[in-house]
Amino acid sequence: TAAGLYDDLTTIGHICQTQGIWLHVDGAHGASALLSTRHKHLLKGIELTSSLIWDAHKMMRTPGLCAAVLFKDHKVLDRTFAQEASYLFHDKEQVGFDAIARTVECTKAGIGLKFFMGLAAEGERGLATYIDSRYALAQQSAELIDGHPKFTLAVDPQANIVCFRLKGGGDEQQLHLRKVLLASGESYITTTLFGGRRWLRFTFMSPATTIEDVKHTLDLLIRAARRLEDESAA
Repeated sequence: TAAGLYDDLTTIGHICQTQGIWLHVDGAHGASALLSTRHKHLLKGIELTSSLIWDAHKMMRTPGLCAAVLFKDHKVLDRTFAQEASYLFHDKEQVGFDAIARTVECTKAGIGLKFFMGLAAEGERGLATYIDSRYALAQQSAELIDGHPKFTLAVDPQANIVCFRLKGGGDEQQLHLRKVLLASGESYITTTLFGGRRWLRFTFMSPATTIEDVKHTLDLLIRAARRLEDESAA
């Protein structure tokens, strides 16, 4: 998740099956690529996993919070949440599916409705187009950063996340630059630890974000770095 990279699920999945190991996949951002004919190959082997976390509020244009933990074997879910509460659990009295035995909360909001409304409005093809556009923006931004004299790229992105840092600066400087950027109110980025170093981090989720916004953010970071140098020299 930190760098938006995909693991080799096929190889890992076969090893886990052979050794009897539970394989859980963090697909919070990346699992939605299954809708994209261009990027679904990145999830080859996903069928070998035992469980998967997937956040519709990240890459499915759904208001938060809308997340799900998916299990290959639903009986595992039943065993996980099994409990004794005579005032709650009775012999099945209602027709249809009863979710009370499969949740932590007794009362739960209908979060699935938010996802359904978005899916109904956009359709699978519309969501796939959105995902492709955010992945393409990440690649375009990475190429811009990789060719920039002031920045260095952590790794070629595979999803909607791009990690980079100002050349010549330490971890504290990257954190300071983000602090200055956020204080300006003109842009927003996060940071992450990757390979033992602190990196600035673009996470492209808004369909309105363009490469011009990325260029503007990089310019703001350069200006902030110059001010920091001037203050240090004074």
